Amino acid sequence: MKKMIITILAVLLFANKVDAQLFKKQELYPGIRIVKEKSYNDSGGGGYWSIAKLDHLGRIIEEEYYRKKELRGRHKSIYNSNNDKLYDIVTYDINNPNRIDTISNYEYKYQGNSIIYQKNTSGNHRDSTVIQLIENKGDTILIYQHKSYYFRPKTNTTDIYEKIHTLKYQNGLLVYSEKFNPNENYKEMTFFEYYPNGRLKRRKIEREPEPEFSGMYVGSPGSDDESYEYKFDKSGRIKAFYCIIEKKKYKITTYKYFK
Repeated sequence: MKKMIITILAVLLFANKVDAQLFKKQELYPGIRIVKEKSYNDSGGGGYWSIAKLDHLGRIIEEEYYRKKELRGRHKSIYNSNNDKLYDIVTYDINNPNRIDTISNYEYKYQGNSIIYQKNTSGNHRDSTVIQLIENKGDTILIYQHKSYYFRPKTNTTDIYEKIHTLKYQNGLLVYSEKFNPNENYKEMTFFEYYPNGRLKRRKIEREPEPEFSGMYVGSPGSDDESYEYKFDKSGRIKAFYCIIEKKKYKITTYKYFK
């Protein structure tokens, strides 16, 4: 089974936009030292862009976030020998320029080449998220338990929220993702379609029971039914990413790569 890295609300950088996907494949870019990303169609009037700095293995070790020419934030990432992230560290925040703080740290347990347990603890050391594999059906159907712990200082209690995630793979690609909330008996199902090169072509979300009101998407254009298009450079890397909603095409991001 290919190694999966646990993420929450992950978007595959330089690869697939898969909102609310738990796991993503780690993509390394050896030989590339800087990736510049420019965002379009965001809320707040646009003008947002970022710079990702990569190490010799192609891992993102630092990201800077800008609005026009103004630096708004900087994050640093530290990895273990498996290329899995151990720490997210804020080294600059425009709202608190003197802040240097670890906002997340990660713990892992492995089985072979796969992560079967991850704990993500926030900077306050009280809130955490634990995701662990509870069933593996031939590496094509993986079922995970996802628990979130939120500490309430006023009552000195911890709230616990649980979800069950089911991921189904076909030819190594995620084709179905299901999030089930046992407390509310609510299910959200996401279906994925791909281009022949393995890039995401379409993502469709369905819910049971159907909500009374459709979901709200904040920021970039969004819908429960989205299609995607890409432009590539000569090395096969994405240089432009587009989202299509109800036959209208939106430019979402562009990328430039520097050695």
